[in-house]
Amino acid sequence: MIYNLELTLEEMQQQALLKGLKEGELKGKLEGKLEGKREVARNLLLLNVDIETIVKATGLTPDEIAVLKKQMEQ
Repeated sequence: MIYNLELTLEEMQQQALLKGLKEGELKGKLEGKLEGKREVARNLLLLNVDIETIVKATGLTPDEIAVLKKQMEQ
């Protein structure tokens, strides 16, 4: 009985670890995609592309682009 409980506990721990790793991987991918969009937006800002076009090209909001623009001006 105790052996079965130990196996079940170990399986649960492994499943929790795998779930955490998958969530971390997904979060990293999403952050990477967002950073890629920001980089494209910065490049487009350097080329003096209008905000509306940058919004359409990147999917970022006008507010997000305004923040990037402000950061670049500093």
